Amino acid sequence: MNFDRSLLFSWLEEDNIQRAYFRVRPLLTTEGDIRAEAEQLWPNEGCLRIVPDRNEQHTFKVRMRTLGSYCVVDLTNQPVDAGKIRTNKNFRPDRGEVNQYILYSDTVHELPEHTFYQIIDGAAEDYAAACEKSITPLFYIRQGDTLYGPVRKTSPQKPDTAGEAAGTLFELPCPDGVTRLMLCMNDAPVAMAAIPMASESASPVPAASAEIPAENSADAAAPIAQPEEAKTEDAPLPIAEPLKILDQSKDFEETLQSLDKPVSKGANLLRQQEAKPAMHPIPAVMDKPGVLSGTPLVRTPLRTSVQQPKNRVQEVISNQWSIGKYEPPAQNLPAGMAMRKVENPVETACNSLRAAWHSSDAQGQLIDCILSLDGVRARLEPKLCQNDGVTILQKVLRDRLQDLEAERLTALCELDKARRDVDAYKAELLSGMAGRIQRETGRLEADKAACEKHVNELKAEVNALTLQRDALLAKVAELQSDVIPSVIAKLAADAHMIAPMNGIPLRLSPEAGQSVAPDVLIGKLIAACAASGITLERNQAIAALVLLAVSPRIGIACTTPAPLSTLMKNLTAAFGWSNSYAHQIAPEQKPVTSLRPVDGTPALLMTSLPHYAILQDVSKLLLSRNATSLTRNVAYDMCQWPILLLPALPFVPELAPAADAEPVSAASVTALLDTAAASDAEIDAVLAPVLNAAAPLSGAARSEMFRFIAVCAGLMDGGLPVAVDWAILLWIVPAIERGGRTHAAVKALLDEYPLSLEKL
Repeated sequence: MNFDRSLLFSWLEEDNIQRAYFRVRPLLTTEGDIRAEAEQLWPNEGCLRIVPDRNEQHTFKVRMRTLGSYCVVDLTNQPVDAGKIRTNKNFRPDRGEVNQYILYSDTVHELPEHTFYQIIDGAAEDYAAACEKSITPLFYIRQGDTLYGPVRKTSPQKPDTAGEAAGTLFELPCPDGVTRLMLCMNDAPVAMAAIPMASESASPVPAASAEIPAENSADAAAPIAQPEEAKTEDAPLPIAEPLKILDQSKDFEETLQSLDKPVSKGANLLRQQEAKPAMHPIPAVMDKPGVLSGTPLVRTPLRTSVQQPKNRVQEVISNQWSIGKYEPPAQNLPAGMAMRKVENPVETACNSLRAAWHSSDAQGQLIDCILSLDGVRARLEPKLCQNDGVTILQKVLRDRLQDLEAERLTALCELDKARRDVDAYKAELLSGMAGRIQRETGRLEADKAACEKHVNELKAEVNALTLQRDALLAKVAELQSDVIPSVIAKLAADAHMIAPMNGIPLRLSPEAGQSVAPDVLIGKLIAACAASGITLERNQAIAALVLLAVSPRIGIACTTPAPLSTLMKNLTAAFGWSNSYAHQIAPEQKPVTSLRPVDGTPALLMTSLPHYAILQDVSKLLLSRNATSLTRNVAYDMCQWPILLLPALPFVPELAPAADAEPVSAASVTALLDTAAASDAEIDAVLAPVLNAAAPLSGAARSEMFRFIAVCAGLMDGGLPVAVDWAILLWIVPAIERGGRTHAAVKALLDEYPLSLEKL
């Protein structure tokens, strides 16, 4: 887009206060938002660096700072070769100068009281408060569907309803982060260019002008005639219609009378009264032939010192008249030739015609006489036939004009037809593409619905098979006590079941569960503990759930194991995990895990035995009265697991499972691991001093601890420091106690971790 001859609504900013650097960012014209076009024309943010014009080298900084944040760039009166926008020779992006083009400051002005108006929503009575929001000198207030204004910002008054005006509304996102509604009108009353004062541009009046004669004072005081207004453009000649110039209501006679007007005397310079030169009488010719007077009969140059007249035409005519009347001819005349004045026949005929025309009875005869003369009609017709009559040239031109007009109308019709054909072709293409896309979308949606239906059928089939398997397992458990152990072993082997050959089976049967959001899962744990009489904080609930998702083995040290066992039953019942949870209290109990269905619940085994069986996909809760018995284990030496230290619990009542409690799937618990908010590098930078001073952990324990910290940093209140404190409490403190090292070196590093410092 070319912005020459345009008025640009722009944002003015001082991007370098120390060096008084200013730049403008064009935002809007009367045609619309120009920010994208400005960024294409003037790269690097679409801004122009303002440089001082040579006329304001000393006032540039002060004037720019008084314009405010918004201004106009006026290019309307600039010639094409003015070059107000040029390439910036100081363009150095690496040194901070990112503006590739410059703009001279004589085109930057304050906002005018025309062209750009801001529309502010509100009540008309609040016009004073609206002045503080306006960025334009004049603005309008829009109350519902009614527009009030304009209101002058400097001297506001209660506005009336706005009159009708042609304008365009634009929503303008301004650089200050506010989107404003702007009204643009092409109603600039005067040009923005400065008009020179008369005292500066007018030439000085000469001193001789004061000596004007009195008789010319009236003419001198007359007002100077102003130039006529520019005439409107001539309308094109009508097609196939006669040109109407003369008054059609008059006949031929009346038309001639209206045209018979005397010539103005002021227009004929020959009739001006002038001082005639003194004439000397020509001596009379002598009676004797061949005898001449003393005056020669040859033309002699006339040397007179007559003042040169002002009118050159009058001068030539006067000289010719005087020479022809008073000077002798240049050739020899016969003897006795009388010299006399010759009358002009044309002048005599014109005077006689005017005199006779005043008689109405003689007008017809005069016209008949004039028309009867040879060649008069051929000369008279071109002068009279300017309306109804048409000359040959006019007829040819009119025919050519009609042909051109017919060709123009044909071209316009063909252009309209071509446009309609293009629009129809576009509509046909769009309709075809829309139909094809709609068909493809419908086919894909049908395929998606079929796939979802097939998935649901497969899930239902898997769940049904799971129920059948559970029924078979129950039947196997019933027959185990009645049928020969060898038959039971053979049936179990045929059914691909893992069952103990001796002892009591402790079955863990996961069920199909539902997906639950992390916040809902945390709230459900806090509510279940509250129903059991235990107050659980949010960070404690998060630590317990993340431990369950991260580590397959969790040590729980509590001096009151009986209330803890009841609490675990209540929690598993609240989560719908009763069938997939078991408590091993005797060596005869052999845990057996059923196959997990789709989206099944987690398998939890809480054991009080020092030695436990290795089971896949089972989270083991190792229960003990103190942490020492949990760490005095060969398995702990090889792979440390987290140990949760619980205080002495009060009496916990056993709660009946809720009838409407839906089982929570294991995927809901592992979904907590997707909210990691810290990287391993950040965690290592925080824990490096503590890890160097404490007993070293195994690789698996270190990985579990780092993952626990990354997840808890995004969920716990307090972020990364609180998550690190919990990790030190669960992993490092038990390892320090197991290793037998002194606590002084580690304790000096735990000033920012109150939980670990209290337990160490």
